[in-house]
Amino acid sequence: MTASPVLELRNVSAGYADTPILHDVSITVPAGSVVALLGPNGAGKTTLLRCASGLLRPTSGSVWFDGQDTTRAKPHQLARRGLCHIPESRGVYPSLTVRENLVLHTSRADHKQVIAEAVEHFPSIGRRIDQRAGDMSGGEQQMLAVVRSYLAGPKLVLVDEVSMGLAPVIVDRIYEFLTAVVKGGTSLLLVEQYVSRALAVASSVVLLGKGRVGFQGAPSELKDDVFAHYMGAAAQVTKD
Repeated sequence: MTASPVLELRNVSAGYADTPILHDVSITVPAGSVVALLGPNGAGKTTLLRCASGLLRPTSGSVWFDGQDTTRAKPHQLARRGLCHIPESRGVYPSLTVRENLVLHTSRADHKQVIAEAVEHFPSIGRRIDQRAGDMSGGEQQMLAVVRSYLAGPKLVLVDEVSMGLAPVIVDRIYEFLTAVVKGGTSLLLVEQYVSRALAVASSVVLLGKGRVGFQGAPSELKDDVFAHYMGAAAQVTKD
């Protein structure tokens, strides 16, 4: 039996001002799945995530989250319904302390327990708990951003380039954490520059090129020539 979708984009077109980016895009994220959204720079991946999270309204088509039409929903409304968006810019509040960032992203009353759970996953967060988030390293800020995907208890997490600019050891820890979140029943729509890492955790893949879907299916069904066409000549080595 096929899992019901937690997210659907149905024939979505979108862009900025007079510049179209997405063209009639339809994708599905089944409940409990990890979908890797891959494509070269400028393909429209971030724009797609922004449409899904309510930050950008499509010019045509519709967005469905958890069985409801959310095309015109605002980001905070979608967050309350269980959608967590971790943008490329990490999405932390730099002027607030680490503790305040953690408390802000949970509706649970037991803040001490929330902080203890976050520190258990990322001990370096605990060592900076009362420091401004903006004073942390890029890797530590990314850890803080990613831990939101646990604290908020979301149904779906949108992650945009989680590993960008980070040391491999930090990326490993973040992926271990995200894998644990998915095992808890949360779905993941993942934009990732390291293709092999994304494919290793994905249950399905969407290839995006020039704002259009070129492939959608299981990683095992992705043909090398199709992959190379959308990702570029060097992508073949990365995929392997």
